[in-house]
Amino acid sequence: MSSADIDRRTLLQALALGGGAVFLAGCGASGTAPAATPGSAGALISFRDQQGKTITFDKPVARVVTIPMPAASLLVAVDGSADHLAGIHNASWTAMRDGILGTIFPAALQLPHEVATQDFTPNVESVRALNPDVVIQWSDAQLVAPLENAGLKVIGLVNNGRQEDVDAWIAMFAAMLGKPERAAELKSRSDKELAEVESLAASRSGPGPSILYFNRFSEGLKAAAANTYNDFYIKLVGGTNPATGKDPLPGTGMVGLDVEQVLRWDPEVILLGNFDGALPQDLYDDPVWRNVSAVRSRRVYKVPLGGYRWDPPGQESPLMWHWLGDIAFPRQQSGVRGKVAEYYKMLYDYEPTAADLDKILWTEQNRQSADYQQFNAA
Repeated sequence: MSSADIDRRTLLQALALGGGAVFLAGCGASGTAPAATPGSAGALISFRDQQGKTITFDKPVARVVTIPMPAASLLVAVDGSADHLAGIHNASWTAMRDGILGTIFPAALQLPHEVATQDFTPNVESVRALNPDVVIQWSDAQLVAPLENAGLKVIGLVNNGRQEDVDAWIAMFAAMLGKPERAAELKSRSDKELAEVESLAASRSGPGPSILYFNRFSEGLKAAAANTYNDFYIKLVGGTNPATGKDPLPGTGMVGLDVEQVLRWDPEVILLGNFDGALPQDLYDDPVWRNVSAVRSRRVYKVPLGGYRWDPPGQESPLMWHWLGDIAFPRQQSGVRGKVAEYYKMLYDYEPTAADLDKILWTEQNRQSADYQQFNAA
């Protein structure tokens, strides 16, 4: 029996012993997932969020407001529905509208989505009006305090650019929904995919390509610097990130830069994120970019958009790892379409059509980019 099977059995035993509720502990500031321990009859659902604060519920939550952008779709994947979402960030809503989650769960598109500004400052009165059992928010004190001062219960999340943070989010969401076994299921699968990607990277000889990820492009350049999830997966697949290399960008997170800096780096691959409308053709048509290696060799790609944007961390991140591995080290025929179909059955109980897969992978928008035909239907 695998360790994942043991974890799942332990979680289920704890649920049974707790009379329908489970006591969870250990999801602390380190970002590690909570470990289940049997509780007495009628035990509370209890865990520590990533601020180190203990969160308790006397029953599974029914109404959740999510402010961090990945949180809404992640909660849907954990829950298997959008029924417990009461309100979401506008950027989460646009991802559902423009991606496939709104097709799978159309009720999600009816959710209130003006609960916070673009920089996650909460609209406290709007949130209170939704009468949530809990609000999910980034753990910065200035973002959490207004909600707590209004008498709202808040779970604080952190994103240090590690898969462990995603695991912790899933564990907390599963716990508060009364579905701790779901966290074990999702972690077991992502661990399997992580091991597969790591094995593939270790089997390759020689350095991989330099890969630059743009979080913003159309209205001013921002690239993934240190302590970003994008830097993590670029290196995971065997690539290098010039923004964290010998001539790194200062600071952490998404950092602004100019074209001259990109020309100095001369990246071999450029990734365009899903936070604006930039497409590969925009770079191919612009003479400013024509001397960049990635543009000359037509290795500019729009990152897929599925149940959520694949560029930030989330429930579909393992699919991003496989997609990026095939971008960095092209194959004659990628296995990503099959991976997406498998994952969507597990995450959403949904079987994507060929048209769905083309939309998710931006096959038309990436059609002019090198080796992208590997992602077409066989």
